[in-house]
Amino acid sequence: MVLDRLIAKSPFAVVVTAALEESRRRGDRRLGTEHLLLGLLHDPGSARALGKNLDEARAALDRLDRVALAALGIEVEGLRPAAVPVKRGRLSPGALTSNARAAVNKAKPREPAGLLRALLTVPPPDPAADLLAELGVDREAVRRALDSPNAP
Repeated sequence: MVLDRLIAKSPFAVVVTAALEESRRRGDRRLGTEHLLLGLLHDPGSARALGKNLDEARAALDRLDRVALAALGIEVEGLRPAAVPVKRGRLSPGALTSNARAAVNKAKPREPAGLLRALLTVPPPDPAADLLAELGVDREAVRRALDSPNAP
C-alpha cells in the first residue's frame, strides 16, 4: 500500500495523470502520444527542455485538429467547443493508443525525461510527432538539453 502511494506520487505518475486529464479535457476517449506530450508540459523540466509551454501546445493541437477536419470538408471556424463532461476514475489498459503504450513502456528510466526521450523518437504521422513539428521543436536540441549536466 505504501509503495502504491509512493509510485502514484512519482513525477512520472504525475505526468501520466496530467496526460489523462488533457485527454479528458479535449473530450478524447483514448490517451494518445499527443496527450503524453501535453502531460509532459505540466512538468517544468520537460517544458524547459522543449522550450514550449502548455498553452502553446494546446493551441497547436487545436490547429492540427482544424486542419484535419478541413481536409474532410468540415469547417469549424467560429464554432465554440462543446462542454465535455469530465469523468474521474482509472484508465483502462485499452484506453491507451498502441503508440502511447509503447512510449510509456520505452520510458527508461521511468521518469518524465525518459518519457520525453521516447516521444522524441516517434515518427510522423504519430500525433506527438505532428505536434512537435507544429510547435517547431528541434528534436536534436531537446535531446542535447536532456543530456546536459543541468538536465531536468
